[in-house]
Amino acid sequence: MFLSNYMIMRVWVVSKETNLDLTDEQIDGWRNFLNLAMENGCLRTTLAEDFDRIIAVSYWPSQDVLDAVVNSPAYEKVGEKVMASWGEQMIPNHELTFNGRIVADS
Repeated sequence: MFLSNYMIMRVWVVSKETNLDLTDEQIDGWRNFLNLAMENGCLRTTLAEDFDRIIAVSYWPSQDVLDAVVNSPAYEKVGEKVMASWGEQMIPNHELTFNGRIVADS
């Protein structure tokens, strides 16, 4: 398989409906995913935002490790918590998910 022997970077991009900053509750919702990832083999995670988007990046030792987390019941529950944290303020619009092999890094 194309990705099986490479470290994987997962990028999750969400567009904001408004240019409001993330609330502490929303950040905690995302942090639930980042913590789940780190507890299950992820090597590093980052959450960032600008006026238009929220981007979560995670680095995985292999596609198999990433797939095990993404296909787990715990991942589904974390996703529900992320969505619940938005409340009525704004509805995040999923823009992009990218799982790609890292071919150069420093």
